[in-house]
Amino acid sequence: MPAFAAILADRPDPELGDHLGELFVPPDRPPSRSVAGLVALAGDRLWQADRLLLVGNIRIDNGPELRAALDRASGEDGELILTAWRRWGVDALAKLVGDFAFVLWDAHTRTLVAARDGLGMATLCYRRLDDRLLLASDIEQLARTGPTTPDSVTLAGWLSGWPDPHRSPFGEIEVLPPGHALIADDRGLRVQQFWQVDPAHRLHYDAVGDYAEHLAELLGRTVRDRLRGADQVACQMSGGLDSTSVTALAVEALPRQPLVISHTYAETAACDEQPLVKAMAEHLGLEQIHWIAAERHLDLPYEALYPPAMENPGVVRSPRYADECALIAEQGARVLLTGSGGDELTWGHALNYPHRLRQGDLGVVLEVARGCRAQGLPVLRTLGQLLVAPLLRGAAYDPARGRRLPDWIRREAIDRLDLRAQLLHEDRIGFANPAQEARYQALRRTATYNAVRSWEQVARRHGIEVRHPFFDTRLVEFSLAIPDDLWNREGYPKWLLRKAMQGRLPDAVRWNRKKVTFDDFFVKVIRRQPEPIRQLLAHPALADMGLLDTEALLAQYDDTIAGRRPFNVDLLYALMTQAWVARFG
Repeated sequence: MPAFAAILADRPDPELGDHLGELFVPPDRPPSRSVAGLVALAGDRLWQADRLLLVGNIRIDNGPELRAALDRASGEDGELILTAWRRWGVDALAKLVGDFAFVLWDAHTRTLVAARDGLGMATLCYRRLDDRLLLASDIEQLARTGPTTPDSVTLAGWLSGWPDPHRSPFGEIEVLPPGHALIADDRGLRVQQFWQVDPAHRLHYDAVGDYAEHLAELLGRTVRDRLRGADQVACQMSGGLDSTSVTALAVEALPRQPLVISHTYAETAACDEQPLVKAMAEHLGLEQIHWIAAERHLDLPYEALYPPAMENPGVVRSPRYADECALIAEQGARVLLTGSGGDELTWGHALNYPHRLRQGDLGVVLEVARGCRAQGLPVLRTLGQLLVAPLLRGAAYDPARGRRLPDWIRREAIDRLDLRAQLLHEDRIGFANPAQEARYQALRRTATYNAVRSWEQVARRHGIEVRHPFFDTRLVEFSLAIPDDLWNREGYPKWLLRKAMQGRLPDAVRWNRKKVTFDDFFVKVIRRQPEPIRQLLAHPALADMGLLDTEALLAQYDDTIAGRRPFNVDLLYALMTQAWVARFG
């Protein structure tokens, strides 16, 4: 998505405007007020109608429903938003489905509204600077407008492996949360939520097959929605259930085959999924898979292999992403589909098992036992972990239970910044089922946002838009409204998705139990250049801020390199944070 920016100010400032890009000055500049008038906009797309101005990155997926409600036969997505605003005002925001971040100026009411979609696929941040409010789609644009200071709590979250992906790393810049709007008018400046999952919403069918059919139809629509406006499409397809489902549905919907990208792992056998990818290619009749060697750049220094973006420590401009985007662009595609979000929405949660037992479902004991035997897991130990321990702890979901901050976070920082409360304790939204509460909270903080943001950073430089069909508010609402045991059955996570993809995926893919993780790949990365990475982990900035016990971090790193301790993803988060601080702190 291209960058865009806007300014709300009492008076124009051309010098500041130069930082944000080419200015657009409205012809009817409003008079100065306590909350001033919009005087500058810059962006890839700008819509105007009847003293309304709109700029942003916008893809509206429920256009047919909105047009029917508005009696409008056609029009671009931006024009549709302006029409909806004229009809419903701020209530229009809750009626929008899609990926969007935009700024709207209404000269009639002298109101500015900045809005971001419910799952945060598009980005929007803002900065208060003297008498101005600066808004932009990229935090880097705002960082150029004045001094910045790293935010201790945000960096502590990343350093501990428990980050908030929608929180700004700078104290002077704020990130608009997903599903929220920033509203400026004569009453002042306020942030208002317009989308949230309803924890009381339940969806019930008499037959399991009806749930599977609903999921197949809904996922099919989210895929088709993301194909709109694209002549040639690329699909990133591993051998996993999510990306193969998206690819299969894209093949159904497209008049010609998509460009399919996959990866090889010649040096990391545990990550290699070529047999499953080839099974998919044969099943779908794909004529060609474009293979990219994932280990191609392993000899680069870590900072070049995962160069951080300013947005946050989890966002990296990886040369592997650049390789894929260059190939996609060469083949003429301008849209890339991924399976990101499938784990968060369809995996289910282990808390489902004790919840069912608590409700009197004794069959869950046999179900867990059968799943253990199928996967070669110790039956008694697993029953104790999945059923007995949660029952003894009680029904309330607490994300901090059983989780501790890493040893390298200084104890005095934990107390001074109240990090246990700031990082580990979430605000419940009222799910009666703790498994659903846990799944919703995991969705809010998922590490998959790192990949989504990283793709966006790299792809837009190649003129490519990356779209993620699973990250859709309609799918979220469905996923959390149906009986939670439909996601975990017979020892299979994603059980309902497997049922929904019957006939679309070969059984070797659909019923594959193996979940590929990339721990071995990252261990290989850090073991290839132990001393440079050790020096990066020892960067003094976070220690000087009072956050990091450098000796404790290096001790865990040394143990991991020596094989005395298994790889822990928290170590990777600490490495990403130190790389970010070394560049931007």
